[in-house]
Amino acid sequence: METALVLGGSIAGLVAARVLADHAEQVWIVEPDLLEDAPVLRRGTPHGSQAHTLLGRGRTVIDRLLPGIVRQLVREGGQLVTSGPGGAQWFLNGRAKVPVRGGSVVSVSRPFLEWHIRRRVLALPNVALVGGTAVGLTATAGRVDGALVRPPGATGAQRHGATLVVDATGRSSRLADWLGRIGYPAPAKRRMALDLGYATCLFHREPGQRLAGHVAVYSVYTPSRALTGPSSMTPVEGNRWLTLVSGYGDRRPGRDLGEFLARCRADPAPALQALPAACEPADEVRVHRFPDSVRREFDRLDRFPAGLVAIGDAVASFNPTYGQGISVAAMQALALAEWLAEPGALDGPAHGYFRRVRAVVDDAWDFSAAQDCYLPHVTTARPFGWRLRRGLAEAVQNATVTDEVVHRAFLEVVNLTAGPDRLRRPDILWRTGVAALRRAGSSSKTARTIDDGGPKTR
Repeated sequence: METALVLGGSIAGLVAARVLADHAEQVWIVEPDLLEDAPVLRRGTPHGSQAHTLLGRGRTVIDRLLPGIVRQLVREGGQLVTSGPGGAQWFLNGRAKVPVRGGSVVSVSRPFLEWHIRRRVLALPNVALVGGTAVGLTATAGRVDGALVRPPGATGAQRHGATLVVDATGRSSRLADWLGRIGYPAPAKRRMALDLGYATCLFHREPGQRLAGHVAVYSVYTPSRALTGPSSMTPVEGNRWLTLVSGYGDRRPGRDLGEFLARCRADPAPALQALPAACEPADEVRVHRFPDSVRREFDRLDRFPAGLVAIGDAVASFNPTYGQGISVAAMQALALAEWLAEPGALDGPAHGYFRRVRAVVDDAWDFSAAQDCYLPHVTTARPFGWRLRRGLAEAVQNATVTDEVVHRAFLEVVNLTAGPDRLRRPDILWRTGVAALRRAGSSSKTARTIDDGGPKTR
């Protein structure tokens, strides 16, 4: 391949460019933002200030594409958070979960992670940036052969030719419109309305500081009790805590620091309760609204031009509270590498690539959207037997409180190292049932104790 053109320089575009560097003589990344050689927020990632975690599968893939980058992240300030005692503590509906030993995540801010990936990718000899905004595609004889790019400050667009064009412009992608202009149908779009709002604030952290005995905390709820939304507190580079609170509908948090601190104090996690008194804010409260999860089903299109693929949020954008977006983009980059390795892959439409992408998206979507459709305020059409499915999903989540094996399996699914079917295996369902019986027995015993010890009247 002579030239590859990546539209968008965010993480999805960067990992795509890394893959393409092995197959193209020249890779150009088209990016409207001025990308500084520093970890700073930019306009193209309005959610960039919010919490981002490099989950297990994404961490493995990115380290495979850019060997040694995880060690570099940790060496230069990223925090390796373990899941055992004294590390990360999970809460479900206010109850502390049993620790899972042996796991870990790398906790960094989004600008810090993106900057490290960008430095490594742009250091490749055949990868370079083009400043500008993609505004359309060009095509000849059933093949996309370039993109129209408007330079900064200009009113007109210039054509940039390419053997392969990659749409990495994010969830606001205009690819459906661009396809229509060159005579192709748009992919079907599926939505899961959420009306999620979340707020993040950085706090100063003493080196090695733990709050309530832990270095990170995640406070989540089962779907039927989730209107308040999850909260978290994680250490990041620069001796800071990155703290998040969230809510759905009219419970979305605002920018007021007093409200943010009150939400922390009201959270059932002791570490979040302790934060306002123990640490000073290091930045303003930043908010982001996420109206819906979206996926575009390119794999179902019968007609599609050769020379074109999409990646990242341009394909699927998930509820960000699950933290799976970066990992999914990295896994899609691997799918791109596998497809490009096929003989004659570029000769026709990228159906083989999109089939691989669907398998990646399905696992993340089936987990996050399946949970989200059970939220009380969601009005989407629910599948047959959804009450039974919700009951089973909540039973599994409740079992993570007391059963380390179930909790480990749940975290494997969250980290995309296992598919959602992992939670439906007979051994997990058996342990879920045992945990439910023990919980029911414990509740009955507590109720009898209260009844026996309470005041009696005649």
